Amino acid sequence: MQIVNIINFVRAAEPRVEDDSFLPYTLEEELKLCEHYDFPSTVLLQYDALIKPEYTDILCRHGKKAEIGLWFEIVEPLAKACDIPWRGRFSWDWHSDVGFLIGYTTEERKKLIDRAFDRFKEIFGYYPAVAGSWHIDAFSLRYMREKYHIVASCNCKDQYGTDGYTMWGGYWSGAYYPSVSNMFCPAADETEQIDVPVFRMLGSDPIHQYDLGLGAPEKAQAVISLEPVYGNSGATRQWVNNFFDVVFNGKGLALSYAQMGQENSFGWDKIRDGLTMQMEELQKRLKKGDIQLLTLGEAGKLFREAYKITPASAVCADKDTLGGNLKTVWYMSRCYRVNFLYDNKTIRLRDFFLFRSDFREKYLDRTEDTPVCFFSNVPLTDGFRFSDRTKTAGGYFRAGEDNIPFGNSFISEADNDTVTLKSGSDLSITAAPEQLTIECAVPDFTLHFSYVPREYVRYTVISPEQLDILYYGHKESVFLAAGFFRAAAEEFEIVPENGSIIFECQATTEFRENS
Repeated sequence: MQIVNIINFVRAAEPRVEDDSFLPYTLEEELKLCEHYDFPSTVLLQYDALIKPEYTDILCRHGKKAEIGLWFEIVEPLAKACDIPWRGRFSWDWHSDVGFLIGYTTEERKKLIDRAFDRFKEIFGYYPAVAGSWHIDAFSLRYMREKYHIVASCNCKDQYGTDGYTMWGGYWSGAYYPSVSNMFCPAADETEQIDVPVFRMLGSDPIHQYDLGLGAPEKAQAVISLEPVYGNSGATRQWVNNFFDVVFNGKGLALSYAQMGQENSFGWDKIRDGLTMQMEELQKRLKKGDIQLLTLGEAGKLFREAYKITPASAVCADKDTLGGNLKTVWYMSRCYRVNFLYDNKTIRLRDFFLFRSDFREKYLDRTEDTPVCFFSNVPLTDGFRFSDRTKTAGGYFRAGEDNIPFGNSFISEADNDTVTLKSGSDLSITAAPEQLTIECAVPDFTLHFSYVPREYVRYTVISPEQLDILYYGHKESVFLAAGFFRAAAEEFEIVPENGSIIFECQATTEFRENS
């Protein structure tokens, strides 16, 4: 499946400007643009927009092919309708402790959800089939699915600190079934999952977004994405075409996905040129017949019909979106995600996160009382957060003390649920749903994991076959089917066995207890 969603999400207040009268006009122009191309789209209404007739009138005039759903940022009118005291600085406040469901108790979350869904039905005559937000906690998402039977949801791309929201180490692209204990973690099996696919929004640059702000993790990341407001990416025709070429190159396995569209808060003047250009390019590609333009709900139904559990997906960026010489591969399954970056003949294991349903999200049974939020999974290596200005974290292929140069060849091949990376005859990496295999012909190579120590994570070599990770008090173990862990100068490395390293990545508790 190669799917594009156009999702425009709509607020009725923008307190960061003196005059926010442009908000309904922006929605109207977005819908008129979709009308011009006869494109279906999804419009997600925040509660304050839902209850204002000017927005529903626009949908009546220009939204005949638009699916309508809910955007879950909490606003003053919704809180008051539920008799919950409003603690925000403005009628819409983007801080996590007031502007999102995680800022409220589980009983309050149910009231807020019920009121929004009921008001939606009063206006449109039916309950919405889709609901999205930058983040919806596992408790709330499960409640929406079980009570209102939503068929799809969407959340923010991976980012560190942007707007105060950190979502780091999740299913990098496409869609997944979240765990009942952690909305940011794909469930290991059907018994542990919330039965609604969550699509990752905003079209993140697969090469460059990850490293923005590298070496200064205390700062929020900037953005390189498909959002048409950004001149360095989503508003630039060359980047947009490179992005589409990379995402829809036939190597995405189960699902290749991109979300177009923008929140109305930016205003039509800032997004018009970029969004118009994107629609032109989308039309060209739709005519070729290799991608589908669907609503979010249609994409969710198609995904649920095809997959009972989270399938493996990939993004194989065999060209640099910004025109340089970098290449990368993201591989995701319900067990783990991994990323390899090719840069000037070196290949770095840039990112490796384990998906474990017993790593509970912090918002299952508690509220967020600060302006920021944090969703994560368990890292074997984190090339962004574990770096500083002198050391770039990751797994390095080394011979002795030197990184191994692999030449100019970096090829990715996708088949069924597996991606294979090759660099000449020297290196072959096979990512499969439950196992990652590395074979290297360079004599005496090691895979050395370099990182800057952080107080919230500790790595301990327990035995040649087992590494323990203590991450925010949660202990997780990593096992090898081939190769041996070895402590190395306060870091760790893996010594191959007959030229091979094999990570066992099964997500089930039974496997880990028996290993």
